[in-house]
Amino acid sequence: MTSYVCHPQSLEQFVHQACVAVGADDDIAAEVAHHLVRANLSGHDSHGVLRLPWYVEQIKKGDLQPNARPTIVREHGATAVMDAHRGFGQYTTYVGLEWAMDAARKYGLGAVAIRHSTHIGRLGEYSERATAAGMIAMVTVGSVTPGAGIVVPFGGRERLLGTNPWSIGVPASGHEPMIFDAATSTIAEGKLRVARSKHAEVTPGFIVDKAGHATTSPEDFYSGGALLPLGGAPSGHKGYGLSMASALVGALSSIDDDDANPAGSAFAQAQPDTTGRAGGVFVLVIDPAAFGDSNAYAAKNGAALNAANRVAPAPGFDAVLAPGEPEVRSRAARGEAGIPLPDTIWNDLAAVAEHTGITMPEARQEA
Repeated sequence: MTSYVCHPQSLEQFVHQACVAVGADDDIAAEVAHHLVRANLSGHDSHGVLRLPWYVEQIKKGDLQPNARPTIVREHGATAVMDAHRGFGQYTTYVGLEWAMDAARKYGLGAVAIRHSTHIGRLGEYSERATAAGMIAMVTVGSVTPGAGIVVPFGGRERLLGTNPWSIGVPASGHEPMIFDAATSTIAEGKLRVARSKHAEVTPGFIVDKAGHATTSPEDFYSGGALLPLGGAPSGHKGYGLSMASALVGALSSIDDDDANPAGSAFAQAQPDTTGRAGGVFVLVIDPAAFGDSNAYAAKNGAALNAANRVAPAPGFDAVLAPGEPEVRSRAARGEAGIPLPDTIWNDLAAVAEHTGITMPEARQEA
């Protein structure tokens, strides 16, 4: 299979130009481009530039407003509710993170719930930014959508949940920060896109077809199948619980959302929405300095992460890595060698280039 290898800077410039061409302001386009390419650099191609054609289609349909900026609809001390107005999720969540970080510096912690968001990309990106400022971050985005969704609840065979990921970042000194980032499904939907682009199967136990039978073909998922919650058949109750928690915490964003209930917030208070829909984005930032010496805290964390690295590796492993270290290694490797793109993704980007009238990024072709 043919692939193309792009220099990160050239690829980021391409995405930036494409986002501007479809209506985004320059700063919004820059944030989206940086986020997508950094996902590829980090080894998470599922959240990288393969998303760009999907975003363009959403803009064409009116589901994504490329120039929308978030606004605060409720603010109370260290907490806020933001409305994304269906703008780019990466930009909106970045704005929410900055607000939460400012609040944490003032109050010790800050929390933002975001409604009407589109896809927010790789959650680990936000946790990494917080830890770079010496802060702890927890980011989640979740949804419960009866009759839709893409993940079955534990014990069920009908779609209900989103992949509802969580990310937690903790600062450290003498070691890279700890960055945990994972979906609450057995596999992220974006990784199925990557597998399909490579004409590859996925690991048994990850997905089911539309009849609820186990399958390894990504096409079965896109033909009405579903993902299983993290843990699969043996212990999927764990992923299911984390997934539902993500959606219900995110629902803080829409308690009084008039758009979610056209009758208005007063009606919503008297007669709660009984459709079963719930979800939203939630960002929590904690300043360790509010609890004591932040430098001592970071040093303690670094020592613990180094202790994990010193554990003897199991057969088949070269080393024990802390959460976030694989991404650090990938950024170093791909930053030098370039970002590989399967021909299917390259062709999708070529369609975006034709639609927007921009030039494709520089790349070398490999067999």
